[in-house]
Amino acid sequence: MLRFILLLNLSLIVFAYFDDLHLPDNPKHYNEYSRQCHVPVKCASDRRCPEVYDWKDLERWAQQEAYSRFEWESSFTDKPCSLISHSEYDYNLFSTGALSSDEEIGVKNTMTTDILLEYLASGAKCPVRNLLEGRCPNVSRALSLEECQHQRLYKCDPNYPYRSYNGICNNLQHATWGQAGNPMKLEIAPCFDDFVSKQRRSSTGRTLPNNRKVISDIQRALRNITARHVSDEMFSIFGLMFAEFATSDMIGRVMKRARNSTGGFRGCRADGKGISPYQAPLTAPLTVLPDDSNYGPKNVECLNFSPIENANDQCDLRYPTKRNTATSYLDLSAMYGNGDQYDENGKLKTSYCGASATFDRNHVISIQFMAIAGLFAQLHNYCIDRVRSCGQESKEEDIIEKCRSLTIGVYQRIVYDEWLYSLFGDDLFQQCDFNCKYDENLESSVSSTYTNAPGRFQHIWIPDHFSLSEGGKQVLKPVFEFFHNFGSFDCKSVLEGMFNDSIRVDTLSETLINTFFTDDGVHGHCLLCLDLERGRDAGLCPLVLYKHYFDRISENPTKCYESFDDLNDIFYEELINVFKKHYESPFDLDALFLIFEKEIPNGAFMPRTVAASTCLQFKNLKCSDRFFYSWNQFLTPAQKELINSIDMVTLLAMFGGIEQVPRNPWFINSEAIYANKIKQEMNSKHHLFCSL
Repeated sequence: MLRFILLLNLSLIVFAYFDDLHLPDNPKHYNEYSRQCHVPVKCASDRRCPEVYDWKDLERWAQQEAYSRFEWESSFTDKPCSLISHSEYDYNLFSTGALSSDEEIGVKNTMTTDILLEYLASGAKCPVRNLLEGRCPNVSRALSLEECQHQRLYKCDPNYPYRSYNGICNNLQHATWGQAGNPMKLEIAPCFDDFVSKQRRSSTGRTLPNNRKVISDIQRALRNITARHVSDEMFSIFGLMFAEFATSDMIGRVMKRARNSTGGFRGCRADGKGISPYQAPLTAPLTVLPDDSNYGPKNVECLNFSPIENANDQCDLRYPTKRNTATSYLDLSAMYGNGDQYDENGKLKTSYCGASATFDRNHVISIQFMAIAGLFAQLHNYCIDRVRSCGQESKEEDIIEKCRSLTIGVYQRIVYDEWLYSLFGDDLFQQCDFNCKYDENLESSVSSTYTNAPGRFQHIWIPDHFSLSEGGKQVLKPVFEFFHNFGSFDCKSVLEGMFNDSIRVDTLSETLINTFFTDDGVHGHCLLCLDLERGRDAGLCPLVLYKHYFDRISENPTKCYESFDDLNDIFYEELINVFKKHYESPFDLDALFLIFEKEIPNGAFMPRTVAASTCLQFKNLKCSDRFFYSWNQFLTPAQKELINSIDMVTLLAMFGGIEQVPRNPWFINSEAIYANKIKQEMNSKHHLFCSL
């Protein structure tokens, strides 16, 4: 989380021990903490299996119910009262896209299994757990769900030199691994109360504390932690926005969808004064208590929220997991889309700041994000121009794909050699040890745990204002202004502002807590509340389980947390007091709060457990990628030389429109260098584009 007065002397995080990067298809409940700390395990001695007289009848009923429910839910897209209107600040915050015919089948199949498992869990929970964890083979054979088992077969050409756009055939042995639309995965089984869908409850069976109340009190508590040490080399907003860019590449969140697209289904009244009488079934609005310091005086009692869609298109009997609509590979899939964004010359169609037009459909996105995305889109288009200027006869596909391979390679090298290195610091980066080879038996997958908890670490860095550089001066504007009216901003000024803005390190900003995605600076959402609720909706287990899990695999000492005071190795006293106020037991804490862990290794910008989770996630993505630039056998020597020559500073000099660029854009107060000097160096490499 934050850099406070003392960075504790930590035992080394030996990331090199993270040898097993596989995330299981269907994880088991994590019992190591229970064994060490003598915590009772629900259903530990129950060996029963679900009992149904006629499984075929149950299957047919579940499928009919799913199809009927889908049609009912889709009917709400034709009811204006059940949709968030254009005039509301959170219009498009929960937008949903239209379903293709194949996607609709997948959604219906997933609903079929969800309905069936929810029905079984409504009778007896423990037998369902045994079924999900493979201890009921007779039931699994009887419950075939054969109507769903129509998986496509792909024949991959090992000599085809280019990536597919949807991730298919990156892995020759397992063609569908890493493809868009796959489920995210979990290190350990989710902790739903009924093992299927109901949110986790406290140790005594009560509901977890009010989402908004906990986050608000954490904000107040952080203001009281006044002793802090801030490095002279602070991480820049540019580095924060690059983190958001990388996240969008590997994670495509998708709210539960109906047949037609929407700007968001309604859960709350338009004025926020309670649940809407026209609440759509695909929403789960958040309650705001009357004494809320920000929303209370505005009479806001409700915040819209829409859960993320599950993914189980083949109706497998496994724990429910969330859908990832992006390819998990670091392949700029959010920029290239489905490969349909090229003009007649093979260039990407561009939007604001030169970013690919694919981002026009992404509504919760800032102009800073667009400015960074534009650097890579412009590199692709620059490559197209350079190759065509060589006057060589080449197939259109080859020119496009050679430039796409180059652009992805430059991006991947920047992610690992520059951005992650800056986040980890030298010591942790060496310990994480990203030196690996391609493993065809490793599935490229995104961890739902990382997505909904440790991977949210950059959100707490968001300040109340971003800078613009105008006339050599820094001009501060509220963050919300940068989410709307892209055309009113000068991209060069936005980039220069990011170099001089540091991340928020003193406390949580008002923007983060009260006015996220607002359009007037008054009525807005709570970004951390969304993060917290996403974790609960995904069935994330208690924080202490993940802490124990990551400590064990990194060979750090593990610990039991019997009282709140035992949490003093993780949190500062002010935060522990907040948890005492709201939670019944330290075992009840939400996993998201790992981002507030006080132990930040020297030279790093992430807490210890967050760093461990980040290490595992990015090692998985690299080592499972057949086309990763450092071992991609189809890259030519010219491509490899260009990839190793074009760093982030070069991209900024070539495409940022900036006279002077920082030598290290990841940190503020960096020494600057004239862009023309870098451009001249690149001019000496123009001949390489003729050898792609």
